[in-house]
Amino acid sequence: MKLNIGIIQMEIVEGDKEKNLNNALKTLNSLSKLDNPPDIVCFPELFSTGYDLENVKSQAEQIPGKTTKEISLISKNKFIVIGTIIERDNDKFYNCAFILSKKGKVVGKYRKVHLFAPMFETDYLTAGNNINTFELSEFNNLKVGIAICYDLRFPELFRMLALQGSQIVFIPSEFPKPRRKIWKTLLHARAIENQFFVVGVNRVGPGKSDDFFGYSMITNGDYVEHLGENEEIKVVSIDLNSLAPIRKKLPLLKDRRTDLYEFHEKR
Repeated sequence: MKLNIGIIQMEIVEGDKEKNLNNALKTLNSLSKLDNPPDIVCFPELFSTGYDLENVKSQAEQIPGKTTKEISLISKNKFIVIGTIIERDNDKFYNCAFILSKKGKVVGKYRKVHLFAPMFETDYLTAGNNINTFELSEFNNLKVGIAICYDLRFPELFRMLALQGSQIVFIPSEFPKPRRKIWKTLLHARAIENQFFVVGVNRVGPGKSDDFFGYSMITNGDYVEHLGENEEIKVVSIDLNSLAPIRKKLPLLKDRRTDLYEFHEKR
């Protein structure tokens, strides 16, 4: 099965939710008019607010909510949309990804499991506790996973997604300068060691405390497509049938020695 993946590598104005969302909606509108539109579109991490965590109470919203509703007005019957926003759930706040189906309904949420202290997530947000694979009915119940930025450094999460059957993992991110080499290496590694497609979508431009280098990438460890360091929108075609020969030639998921992997710290 072939899929067209839309990567939206955008600048984000910290805290200007209206401007950022309007830019996102304009981009979706332009993608909807393409002769060969994407099947799935992915935004960077916290695309509507950036890391304006000091104002988390005013920036947060429920999922589904205003942002997903406005996106669905454009995306409905056209493509699936993935992005992360600051979610409010009672008195707690999460860096939360959503999957918006072609019917305009939220069919999945993933709350960031590993919070990044250097960008003050641990001061304002609550960590999620679930690693989920989601089935997309539009594509024969294709299984996809989501991780968010700092999650990329934790291979256990990606192995869980592979064991749950994910064929694509989307990683909305705000990976800051100067860590481009690390970003590239980890995206390749997560794809190679789990034999699935990885779609890393990174922010570009200046932020409050960091600058962001972009270099969004799609890879299955062999095939690679990447963007540059500026705002860019690109639709990339991937072939999920390419995964079966890779897994047949090297059945590493079957060759695991789980009897040896459990670690108990000595006291």
